[in-house]
Amino acid sequence: MKRASRVLNGPVDFPSLEEEVVFLRGLVSVHRMADVILEDCLERGLDLNSGLDVFLTQCARLVHARAGFVSLRGTRGPVLTRVLGEPGVDVLEAAHWQGVRKLDDGRTLFCTRLALGSLELGGLGLVVEGAFDGGGGLVMKLVEAIGEQLDSAVLGFLALTDGKGALERLDALTGEPPTASRGHIGRYEVVTPLGTGGMAQVLVARTRGPEGLGRLVALKRILPHLSSDPSIVQQFLDEARIGLRLSHPNLVHFYDFGEAEGAYYIAMELVRGVDLERLLRAAKGPLETAHAVAVVCQGLAGLHAAHGLQGEDGAPLELVHRDLSPHNLMVGFDGRVKVLDFGVAKARAQRTVTLPGIVKGKPLYMSPEQARGMRLDARSDLFAMGLVLYQSLIGARAFEKPDELATMHAICEEALPPRPSHISRALWDVLETALAKRPEARFGSAREMADRLADACRPANDSELVRLMAKHFPDRHREFMRLDRPASAGGRSQEETPIMRPRLRKSSP
Repeated sequence: MKRASRVLNGPVDFPSLEEEVVFLRGLVSVHRMADVILEDCLERGLDLNSGLDVFLTQCARLVHARAGFVSLRGTRGPVLTRVLGEPGVDVLEAAHWQGVRKLDDGRTLFCTRLALGSLELGGLGLVVEGAFDGGGGLVMKLVEAIGEQLDSAVLGFLALTDGKGALERLDALTGEPPTASRGHIGRYEVVTPLGTGGMAQVLVARTRGPEGLGRLVALKRILPHLSSDPSIVQQFLDEARIGLRLSHPNLVHFYDFGEAEGAYYIAMELVRGVDLERLLRAAKGPLETAHAVAVVCQGLAGLHAAHGLQGEDGAPLELVHRDLSPHNLMVGFDGRVKVLDFGVAKARAQRTVTLPGIVKGKPLYMSPEQARGMRLDARSDLFAMGLVLYQSLIGARAFEKPDELATMHAICEEALPPRPSHISRALWDVLETALAKRPEARFGSAREMADRLADACRPANDSELVRLMAKHFPDRHREFMRLDRPASAGGRSQEETPIMRPRLRKSSP
């Protein structure tokens, strides 16, 4: 029996009470989150870019969207655009759309305009995998609710900053960089947002001190609406404590962590590159064998250093990453690969405790023992690296199924698909060993796996990876080069504009 409820500007038919409750909880979450994000940006002097990054990413999680965009317009056209993932459309064009659209790649795009009365502010879009029975009406209603809360928050932000009318304030975002600070956290001046995840936002920032502005860093901070959650804070501090002990060319270097006015942050090396997941999308298929082997071999070198980390007492910390995926392998424009995000890593001395049976990590890259909620050791990470290698070589995930439960079952029970003809027997043997169901049948260490992999195929050298990255991401490379230029006398480089403009695409990724 359907239930009718009045939400936003009209009635919504809910198939059940449970779905109505889920919808209303999502609505409340959106309202609360928008208020907290607005308050946080105003308190810390952060710009609208930073707030939009957090809002877009967190709202996408509510509807299980892997891509999306927000585009704001002033009196003369688009002035600020933030893009999540690969929407597969020209976002400046899609910002004018309203409603549900099926994309050529089978995904569904939900678009809503941002407006208050006759004031047109831009558009919001979220891309969800697959098609929807009944046209996705409930998702569309939630996206409209997200849009209504967002346009109110944008106007609230603009009303509390200097300027004239709302659209004129938006126009100001396209002009010369303001002389005033774009916000700070602790001793770090914020330059521009870099990305947002489920727990934290990463910003490009500069150190500041008596000598003036210093090097660029990646500043990771807990999302404002999660900063009062003790478990999130403790997990964040665990990551910082582990990161400060790690030291290897294939691991991100941690500089500092602390707390400033209620905001916990970690300052770390700014890796100038893109993650392997984005590289695979840009390649639109598998990488050349030598390139794939090089990326994984470098990642394994970093993992070996992490797995061997010792505590102050000289005993092994028994560190396990537990969340390895193409998203956590960063390929730099200098040809260096870095392992990222030990945010859910498990160590002997870690203060937080994961209860038995609680599974953390991405189901597509879990080991069988991780999927079963069993005790893990370093060999679980080797299984995940085997899955990353398989995807890089084949262009598809080894055990991917329509849903997470089926994927986890396949990881635990199903054999690898047959060997493709373009993969050598020696290379396939490495994959089969890394992806053995029983940990004891895998390689004994990350170094052993890397050595066997290099023996099976010569890895591309750094120069070859440099050329690969320059081919696929010339615009991204130029963005980092602009950021690296010395700051002007006013404290900021003239290239540090409030907008990191996306490369627009009209075709699906």
